[in-house]
Amino acid sequence: MRRLIAPVVAALLVVSGCGATDAGGPAASDPSPAASSAAPSSSSESTVPSSAPDSRARRTALFFGDSYFVGGGCSPDASQDMAAVAGAQLGYRTVIRGAGGTGFVTANPEYGIPAYLEQIAQGAFDVPGRAPSLVVIEGGSNDYGQPTATIRRNAGKILRIAARDFPGALVVLVGPMQTYGQLSQSEPIKRTLRSLARKRGVPFVNMQRWVYGQDGLLCSDYDHPTYATHQALGQRLAQALAKRGA
Repeated sequence: MRRLIAPVVAALLVVSGCGATDAGGPAASDPSPAASSAAPSSSSESTVPSSAPDSRARRTALFFGDSYFVGGGCSPDASQDMAAVAGAQLGYRTVIRGAGGTGFVTANPEYGIPAYLEQIAQGAFDVPGRAPSLVVIEGGSNDYGQPTATIRRNAGKILRIAARDFPGALVVLVGPMQTYGQLSQSEPIKRTLRSLARKRGVPFVNMQRWVYGQDGLLCSDYDHPTYATHQALGQRLAQALAKRGA
């Protein structure tokens, strides 16, 4: 289970392939020993250049998850984390939402950040402008020890909400990514999410071992990837999403 300190609140809408920026909805970086201990900040904006063809530049992708998507540890800037890199690589206008230290079941009560379903109820899936044609839902890394039946139920509800709110969009389920400890911590969650995705006909991306056992890819907290690692992870995520139709 991740350790907690004060999160940095951020809001990000990454517009790929152009110079404009806009603000997204509420998101927070993962509270970890290496994260900023400052009080929650105001919303931030950023632009990530796209390396994909311009024909996709106006399509929108929504990435929703924990600190691996919104930033945390020594990589708190969501504009340079794996979700932003993947969205830019694929050529999408990228909206990043979510909160560090949270998951399908786990909330961050110390800082009043709810679990995923309540974040969505509070507007995390409200996307300005064109509705997303790609929705990437990542999580489970903060849900170690939680009942897998509850994880499955809540993740299933989120998939239903995504299908209802974004008809026609490609919805992809991602997670979890383990950095240290025993793989037995994340294995039940991985199996649960993969089984759910298969049942719902939703593509699944397994990040469990992407950085596992490679301490040189992590911040000093051994919990969060470095900026350089996020660049590589973003490329890998983009490739995985492209193989699944993104």
